Amino acid sequence: MDSSYFAVQRRALEIVGFDPGTPHLKLKHPIWAGILVLSLVSHNWPMVVYALQDLSDLTRLTDNFAVFMQGSLSTFKFVAIAAKRKRIGSLIHRLHELNQKASATPSQRKKIEKENQLDRYVSRSFRNAAYGVICASGIAPILLGLWGYIRTGEFMPTTPMDFNFWLDERNPKFFWPIYLWGVLGVAAAAWLAIATDTLFSWLIHNVVVQFQLLELQLEKRDPPNQEDFHLVECIHQHRLALELAKELSSIFAEIVFVKYMLSYLQLCMLAFRFSQSGWSAQVPFRATFLLASIIQLSSYCYGGEYLKQQSLGIAQAVYDNCNWPEMPPKKRRLWQLMIMRAQKPARIFGYMFVVDLPLLLWVIKTAGSFLALLRTFERSPT
Repeated sequence: MDSSYFAVQRRALEIVGFDPGTPHLKLKHPIWAGILVLSLVSHNWPMVVYALQDLSDLTRLTDNFAVFMQGSLSTFKFVAIAAKRKRIGSLIHRLHELNQKASATPSQRKKIEKENQLDRYVSRSFRNAAYGVICASGIAPILLGLWGYIRTGEFMPTTPMDFNFWLDERNPKFFWPIYLWGVLGVAAAAWLAIATDTLFSWLIHNVVVQFQLLELQLEKRDPPNQEDFHLVECIHQHRLALELAKELSSIFAEIVFVKYMLSYLQLCMLAFRFSQSGWSAQVPFRATFLLASIIQLSSYCYGGEYLKQQSLGIAQAVYDNCNWPEMPPKKRRLWQLMIMRAQKPARIFGYMFVVDLPLLLWVIKTAGSFLALLRTFERSPT
């Protein structure tokens, strides 16, 4: 494997304190991880208090609750990953071993490299969007302050987010600590999201590889005296791929459930901000935040749909690669059983729903409905 294999995920896990080189995903730096979570919690609740002070100001309310939801979701993701780190580490290393073993065959190695290249496209897109959020939260307030200084000769303090902090940011000696703590809070949410979501992408693509390796195995033409062995190998590979998919779904079930229960509210609140006129230091942050949220949601639904379609394709692959006219009836029934099992696809479940492209469409439509509701409240007389 080249140096880019698992590189995005490895670096993201190391940033939030995990050691991806251990079989059980050891939390190597718990104090640093605690600081990240503390920075999230210490920003979430002041933002809620600030938002609830004036319920008639829908822009402020939706601005702060959208960020609050992402901070809460990132915290929940970290807790879930930490609680299941042994299962996650075991699944990662199991896939590593399977990939190393399969890479000895050129055709199989090509499949593995192709899927990991696809994962890099998805993971790097989200990582770059998340880092864009961090940069926007850090740079925009400074640029706005410098512009005010050029025009008026006075530097007007602004923070990455609007919230009621326990220090007054208008006081020059408190501005920089509040500003730096605010940027750290945004960075913590982004880093925790990158670690979780890029890991999901890598796991999805490398579970899909196991179904693709089964298709390669089905295409092989073995001598008549080895047909029974070939059938046993294919059944074993199919069961392995389904088992890995089931374990992945079980690990991420809680994360997926909470994520999509909040996602439509988060999207409509972020979109509502851009239906308003006006400019502030928070606008670049909100714009990059909205882009990162859309990529985040799409990557999960794309991964779930990709896994579902790839597992369904096994039924067609079995049908296409079996010599049905010359096959004995007893053996034909065994292959038919495999086709029947493949017609029940592997899925990523979120308890109440399946993660696939129809779910993404539902989220967008529901977010649009709530956005229309918010616009109605905005236009209604007070």
